[in-house]
Amino acid sequence: MSGGPLVSVVVPFFDSERTIAACIDALLGQQAVGESYEVILVDNGSRDRSAEIAKRAAGITVIKEGKRGAYAARNAGIAEARSPVIAFTDADCAVDRDWLRSVLQGMEDRRIGVLIGHCRYPADATLGLRLVERWENAKAEYVAGSCAPEYRFAYCNNMAVRRSVFEEVGLFEEWQRAADTELVHRLAARRPDLHLTYSRAMRVTHLEFARGSHRARRLGLYRQTNSRIETFRELGLAQRFGVLALLARGLLARPSGQRS
Repeated sequence: MSGGPLVSVVVPFFDSERTIAACIDALLGQQAVGESYEVILVDNGSRDRSAEIAKRAAGITVIKEGKRGAYAARNAGIAEARSPVIAFTDADCAVDRDWLRSVLQGMEDRRIGVLIGHCRYPADATLGLRLVERWENAKAEYVAGSCAPEYRFAYCNNMAVRRSVFEEVGLFEEWQRAADTELVHRLAARRPDLHLTYSRAMRVTHLEFARGSHRARRLGLYRQTNSRIETFRELGLAQRFGVLALLARGLLARPSGQRS
């Protein structure tokens, strides 16, 4: 892999014409990374114009995966990728301009196997969705930094994984959802020396949701799938207080009016 890209970005898509152009523009506009990355979009059977939009973008590799499911599409993208680090986002997300720089900086620590980042919602999101956003980020940071492996989770809309992790423990389970969390539990069992780490600097904006209730329903579906993971445990009361304490410290430290 000498001379190849430092990081591959894999993005599955299915009927994503409303948001995929913004996703692509954000990926092609990365700062201070130059030619050291590749972008692989995986068409998972789209019936709208999203594949057409993707193919028009210069410097993008578009492949097809006929088996339905985002994790099957991600696995196809991993097989196509040429880099030692594989980053993931979704077609309804827009990464920040320094997202890949943050990925590469995080992966400089060889003890890290998986990075997860900070997720935001659009500027016009409701107050309810803003509160969900703050809780989700505080929870991710707290769990990755302070909790035992059984509480760990991950999310492919803002995630990076070493290729060696997939080579050692295998690809994603081709579930409908939560296979990213299953992967980090498999990794913890096989390679407890490799860490799951949260990066505040690794930021994406999730464009799909408009109301907190919509996101809460989706999170409920993830909790149902998490129950399939034998080693997974939901946060108890003590851990939830830990998340609240971290959230409160973050709010007190932020200047008035500054967005998280």
